[in-house]
Formats: sequence, structure tokens, C-alpha cells
Amino acid sequence: MRAIIFGLFALNAVSTLTAGAFTQEVYVWQRQPSPALAQALDTARDSVAGFDVLGAEIAWSGGQPDIFRAKLDYAHLAKLGRPVGLVLRIGAFSGPYQADDAVAKLLIATAKSLLAEARAGGLTPSELQIDFDCAESKLDGYRVWLGALRAAIGQTPLIFTALPVWLKHEADFAALAKASDGFILQVHSLDKPSGPDSAFTLCDPARALAYAAQASKVGVLFRIALPTYGYLVAFDAAGKFFALAAEGRSPDWPATTQVRAVRADAIAMAQLEQSLAKTPPPHCTGVIWFRLPVAGDQLNWDWATLRVVLDGKTPVSKFTTAVDWPEPGLAEISLVNSGQTTEPPPVQVALAWPVDNVPIAGDGLGGFHLDIKNNEGRGIILNATLSPEVSLAPGSRLKIAWLRFAHEISLSANIVASH
Repeated sequence: MRAIIFGLFALNAVSTLTAGAFTQEVYVWQRQPSPALAQALDTARDSVAGFDVLGAEIAWSGGQPDIFRAKLDYAHLAKLGRPVGLVLRIGAFSGPYQADDAVAKLLIATAKSLLAEARAGGLTPSELQIDFDCAESKLDGYRVWLGALRAAIGQTPLIFTALPVWLKHEADFAALAKASDGFILQVHSLDKPSGPDSAFTLCDPARALAYAAQASKVGVLFRIALPTYGYLVAFDAAGKFFALAAEGRSPDWPATTQVRAVRADAIAMAQLEQSLAKTPPPHCTGVIWFRLPVAGDQLNWDWATLRVVLDGKTPVSKFTTAVDWPEPGLAEISLVNSGQTTEPPPVQVALAWPVDNVPIAGDGLGGFHLDIKNNEGRGIILNATLSPEVSLAPGSRLKIAWLRFAHEISLSANIVASH
């Protein structure tokens, strides 16, 4: 989850979870520093109110903890001039939940060490977020953990990530929320799909607004996490779902795997944020976008998309075609993403030329097939083998076919079918 806040003075020591103007922040989930990440942070700095950065993760294997520490450039984060919260991610844990047992002491030690490391690196964290997908039947135990952490970390605000399913346990959730300094309502997730032709959504705006209204009744300040990312969803040859893959190395799935790409709907999310900002639910102070776009991302929004959304506008989705003549008689047809969202390319483009100018040769490119109707002065370019995860970022283009004529002619290319 991520958030954003603006000001005329240094804000990196101030929590963004305060009543006032509705803010937008952004999560940073990269585990290693890189030039691309540094550039992304610098680019986003003037558009967001704050950053929330993954600092550490504790997983459990055979009942034993496995601690991962992200390598963070604290000096760079401090220079951004925005509040920076640190996130401690905790993997699935069934209990017991105690305030002073070995597990609690490990959590406290990790949290205190993470905050101390940041301060030693020149960053005063604006808050510590605990990201733990607790079983809904264990919320009372989770409250014990939060109470112990709250007492241990001093003046740093303690925030936790909340799942919508917890809200139906009104008393337990209220007690959990009041054991902290606020929470992040995560309204994005992907339900297990029934098949490759199922309708997919990472965030339903109507349900998100309903969850926000329900969360506001607790009377504790909160923000809402909204998605920018996507998944690859894998089904076996029979159409049965078996795996998800997020950003990173492509999985080594069987050749018979059916793959669908599911992405956060930038237009729907922009409109949802606008609705929340116009009439914020009581006690809701802003949104946090998950996550910061970095050059090389394949399943995340492009920065051009997020920038439009941060400006309170709705991005435009638009594809056009381009016909180029790099040499006499050689036509190259390309798809151009002329909009502001990352989208799969259209699946069918219609070509037309004078009937008496027959192509000498031609072929499809980049997973597209060219079907020439010589005696009719037309042709069709069809998406034949393009992988479902392929998409075009704003401003990018994909060459999909070429045709050779005796000389340059009047050739048109028009999109007739999209995904």
C-alpha cells in the first residue's frame, strides 16, 4: 500500500495518517536499490505526499522464522523531502499470540532494529506499517501483538494493514484498530478464478466504497490501498486454475498452460480515487497506491498513467496505427499506444489499397499474421500468437506487418477489433 502528502517544509518525520487534506501516497516494494528505482523515486517525489517502503519480511518455515531485510538507500529516501513509512511484512502464522514469548520478542526486535537502521542512515520514519494477513478468527490475538509493538517502538506511529473480511467482526476489529495509530484498508485482491474465460477484477469500486463506509464506523483514522499492478493467471490444459505470478522472472509453466494477464483498471481506479477525494468517508485521510512504477515493470502501470491519476484526472485509453515507408515501396504497419494507459494491443487491423496495386510480398510481425486479399485491394492483420501478458505502455509502438509494393501507394490501416 502507498500514500501521498504535500507541504512547504520537510515532511519526512511526520506521519501522513493525519486528519486534513485527502492525500495520495505510493508503496515502494523493490528489495534492492537500483538506478531505475532511484530515478522512479525522484520522478514521483513532486507528485506524491509520501512513500511507504518495504523494509523487512518475516516468513515461517517449519515453525522457524526466516527474516529478510531489504537493502534500502536511506540517505536517498531522506533527501526526497516526503514522509517515508517503513513496512514490516509478516507471513502466515497460526499462533499462539503472546505479548512476550519468543515470537513477540522477534517481532519487536525486528521492528526496533528496522527503525534504528533507518535513523542511523539519516531517515526518520514517518510510521511503521505492519502488513500481516491474519486469519479473521485470530484478530484478538493479533491485537496482542500490536499492543506489544505499540509499547516498544516509542513515538513512531504504528499502522496495520486491514483486510475487508475483518470488518464483519465488528468488536474484534474495533479493538484491533484502537490498539494502533491507524490502519490501511486493502481493498484490492484477486478471488480464485473459476476458469480462463472468467471475468477478472483486482478491485471492484462499488465494493471498495462499501468497505470504506464500513471501516469509517470504527472511528480510527485510516487510508485505502488501491492497486496499480497486475498478475499472470495460469490454468492447466483443462482450464483449471493452478497458479499466480507477479512481477519478476517468467514462471517455468508447462507448455499446455493457458495464461491470462489481469491488470488494475486505471480508468476505474482513477474514478474511484476521485470519488473518495470528493467525499471522503469519515476518518479516511487518503489513498496509497500499490505500487511505484519502475522502468522495466511488465505488469505494473507506467508512470505516465499514475501521474495522470495523481493529478486527479482520468487517463485515456487509445490505440492508433502508423504506416511508414522506410524505403520506396516498403510499407511497415505499426500499432501505437497514443493513450495514457498500458494495454494489450488490438487483435485485428484492416488494410486497404488501390485494387490495381497488388502487393509483391508481405508478412506479419511480432506475433501477428497477415492475410492479403489481392484481388480485393485489402488485407487483414490478425493477432495470431502474441502472448497474453504482452502490452504496450503509453507512447510505445509495435511493428505488426510489412508489405512490398512496386512503389509507394495510398495505404490505410484501421483498427477493427480490440481486446
